[in-house]
Amino acid sequence: MKHLQVTVPSIFLIITLVGFPQISETIYSPALPDIVTALKTTDELVQWTLSIYFLGFALGVFFWGRLSDHFGRRPTMLLGIIIYGLSSLACFLSNSIEWLLCYRFFQAFGASVGSVVTQTIMRESFEGKDRQKLFSAIGIALSLTPALGPFIGGYINEWFDWRANFTVLVILSVLIFFYTLFRLPETRTKQPPSVVKSPIKLFEVGLRLLKDKRVLGSTWLIAAVNGILFSYYAEAPFIFIEIIGISPSQYGWLGVFIGSAAMLGSVISHRLSGRLSTDELILLGCKVMIVSALVLCFFTTFNFVSSHNIFISILCVMLPMGGIVLGSFGLLTPAVLSTALKHYTAVLGTAGAWFGLAYYVLIAALTWLMGVLHNGTPIPMSVYFLVLSLSSLVTYYYLIKEKP
Repeated sequence: MKHLQVTVPSIFLIITLVGFPQISETIYSPALPDIVTALKTTDELVQWTLSIYFLGFALGVFFWGRLSDHFGRRPTMLLGIIIYGLSSLACFLSNSIEWLLCYRFFQAFGASVGSVVTQTIMRESFEGKDRQKLFSAIGIALSLTPALGPFIGGYINEWFDWRANFTVLVILSVLIFFYTLFRLPETRTKQPPSVVKSPIKLFEVGLRLLKDKRVLGSTWLIAAVNGILFSYYAEAPFIFIEIIGISPSQYGWLGVFIGSAAMLGSVISHRLSGRLSTDELILLGCKVMIVSALVLCFFTTFNFVSSHNIFISILCVMLPMGGIVLGSFGLLTPAVLSTALKHYTAVLGTAGAWFGLAYYVLIAALTWLMGVLHNGTPIPMSVYFLVLSLSSLVTYYYLIKEKP
């Protein structure tokens, strides 16, 4: 794989750094019903612990992206991991939903360094088709990380309790810190004269992004597909554990199917990247999402999901969700991320910060809205996913597709 003349970290380290924030988001998903009971709160407030994670993430990617342009990728990464670890410990010690919401915000703020700085490292280290293939390859691995969270968390919740999930994250933060300390090189090259060095130029880059139709479209596409996935992780424990009646560990196994669907999509994307353009991959992903969301709406609307037939109910949710994830994270996401900031190479850290801030704020809003729509049935979730899938197709045609 062709790369630019900079020292680059190993692919495994890249996967680790960009993947641990997603595990942190989903690991305690199976414990959501138990947290409601333990902290004497409501379903909606507990679901908001997922939404506020993305709000902290949004502010974090802006802060860390900016910081990495001034002080380098390596020291920025290490500082973010330290904040993430301390906040994970604070989540473990929380004794009310208010404190848990607060510390989840700071946990996400620290974890976001793994997203924005790692993507900056990838963008400045590789170029062209090689960059697209790298994002596709990373996508294959990342498709598993959100699924690993519920899989691990389901067993932890059954064997111990919901707090034990945060113990695992504290240990993970220590391991990642030392791995990064010893193996992550500094990849920032000497800054060109045009690099952003003042608040005025910072906002100039923001205004430039705001006028870029492709960046705006890419922002919504990334927000919509993540809004679907993490709204699913907010709703799924209540659907599978409370409505259908399976155990937390059984629910955790369902995440393997979601991860496998995303991985299959990433493999397909990787193979098609030499034959299809990024725009064609995005369009294909949108179409797969819409068809799958329609199937999910049909099954939930006509009451195929209940405790009367557990196996059929699981299939009626998981098969269309697999299709949605295949289209969104397998086909669409790598293509969008590899090209969204292709015209901002001189200010990748700052441009990536604005880009990440925008789509993570939207993800926070979309997952919060899922909590508002929650009514104890799977119907709001399926309709919501169809609306977001349709919006992705509209976004493609109006903001992404190159005009002939």
